[in-house]
Amino acid sequence: MTDILSGVSQEVISGIALGSIYALIALGFTMIFKATEVVNFAQGDLMMVGAYVNFFFVSTFLSNSGDPSAWTFIVALLCSIIFSVLFGLLLDFIINRPLKDEPIFSVIMATLSLAIIMRALVAMIAGPISLMPISPFGDSSITIGNIVISVLDLSIIASAIILVIIFYSIFHYTKWGIAMQATSEDPVAAQLMGIPIKKIYALVWIFSALVATLSGVLLAPRIALLDTSMGFLGLKAFPAAVLGGFGSIPGAIVGGVILGVIETISLGTLSFHFEWIKEINDIIAWFVLIAVLMVKPNGLFGVEKVKKV
Repeated sequence: MTDILSGVSQEVISGIALGSIYALIALGFTMIFKATEVVNFAQGDLMMVGAYVNFFFVSTFLSNSGDPSAWTFIVALLCSIIFSVLFGLLLDFIINRPLKDEPIFSVIMATLSLAIIMRALVAMIAGPISLMPISPFGDSSITIGNIVISVLDLSIIASAIILVIIFYSIFHYTKWGIAMQATSEDPVAAQLMGIPIKKIYALVWIFSALVATLSGVLLAPRIALLDTSMGFLGLKAFPAAVLGGFGSIPGAIVGGVILGVIETISLGTLSFHFEWIKEINDIIAWFVLIAVLMVKPNGLFGVEKVKKV
């Protein structure tokens, strides 16, 4: 019994780490939707591109210095952040601005097309062989009783908490964050009040690309292999966003953590006792989503919108 509890506890911690990454990706979905009412289906592939870019910078700096010091990873991360800001601006120019007044379906199809194009370009540039990202923490772990916790998982959880606090503070306590909230509520009224809508939309896409890149940097060493299929992992965060209540930032975080814990436990303890669960692990998230939506159609934190006629 003690071994089972220790195993489940370890899986829960690992699931929270995985769920933290899902939560960050879901946060990217949520930010775009709140500001533009568009579902950005390229979010997972933005994460994949960010992971590849960070791998490129880390590999370049390591080849020059030969010493995998902490500064190597920090400078590579800063370069990846700069890339994500520029890439977010580019996406605003090629997707959001040209299609701003077009039907939402057209914008959604544009994001799907962007996802396919990014996947193909990365495969052409990086090649078909999977890459092995280097973890800044190696294989180090912490033992508490019978529980062995990876330092990488702890760093992912801590990083996710810090990032969520930063984004929450930006959205609620800065001029641009309040302007983003006003724009998401009523773009026309916000524009009449003097809020620069175009700059706000550009800022939203920058934040979305930034969150995706940071998610990719955190996820890459955890999955050990880096290839273009990583973009599909990003789509697992979509049910997390819907589960929490699409458009709700707290909901995206809670939904991501819930699905991460469920996925980890189903791959561990549950699949050990019930082998058939391993076969349906990839769709368990969708089963959970359907079950929750049957009880709460707007998600855990979603608010029903009432249209006045």
